[in-house]
Amino acid sequence: MTGTSFAVDLSALLKSIPGLTASATERTEWFDRKADLLQRIADTDGYLHAEAVELVDTARRRAAELREGRS
Repeated sequence: MTGTSFAVDLSALLKSIPGLTASATERTEWFDRKADLLQRIADTDGYLHAEAVELVDTARRRAAELREGRS
């Protein structure tokens, strides 16, 4: 993400959710950005660490599936 506040980056991420006509590449890139943002939570917030790590893993797994052509 951009180094801005988490709230700003989360808002930008949510505004950029790929639509139904988005390509696999667009969806993959979005899941990568989502994983990067969630990783920031995992790295900085001890209380949410376990939950954030699980969400990071899920987003990265989904991006990998899309890269492999699995939708």
